[in-house]
Amino acid sequence: MDNILAKSDVFIGEQKMIRKQAEKKSISHLNVLGKIIWSVATLFLLLSTSIMIVEGLSRFFFNVSYFWAEELVRFLMVWAFFLTLGIAGFRFYHIRTELLVQRLSAGVQKVTWLLAGVAGMTFAGILFYSSIFQVMRLHKMGMVSESNLEIPLWIVSLVVPVGALALFMYYFMVAVYALKGIDPFVSDEPEEGIDENVLNAVSKGAQL
Repeated sequence: MDNILAKSDVFIGEQKMIRKQAEKKSISHLNVLGKIIWSVATLFLLLSTSIMIVEGLSRFFFNVSYFWAEELVRFLMVWAFFLTLGIAGFRFYHIRTELLVQRLSAGVQKVTWLLAGVAGMTFAGILFYSSIFQVMRLHKMGMVSESNLEIPLWIVSLVVPVGALALFMYYFMVAVYALKGIDPFVSDEPEEGIDENVLNAVSKGAQL
């Protein structure tokens, strides 16, 4: 009986932790705009891959190279990267080093999460501020790309402040959840979840 009660306490404690993690729905579930941006970035990546394949086949079979292909691939990949910079964080795709943090006390962990959020916002703010002036300068100068596509470079650079703003929003949410004492870098869907039926069975067994 004591063994069942002990197991029940463990399951209930873990279940409360999962419910606490579930409070982060707003940081892990993207809205419609986020999903659209993610789809556009994916499309850009697929287009750049397709262009590279066509360029490679053209060089191999026909000994023909397109000067604009390398440039367009580079621009598409830059846009795909910066568009997903913040969304990747919301989806918990950023690399996390947690070996040291997990060994710290709960209070110190909260401080490290908060510092990470502040540092991220600082970096994103600097990137946004500096890139705005870069875009304005390129627009004023009217510079275009080197190939015959002649893409305005200010349009290419415009994705940098957009990505920086998204990254700032992500780290702002990191700081908000850190203040609440919730680990902002762990998904609200644990890798090893607890089966609710098992939990109910153990709880009922403990009441017998």
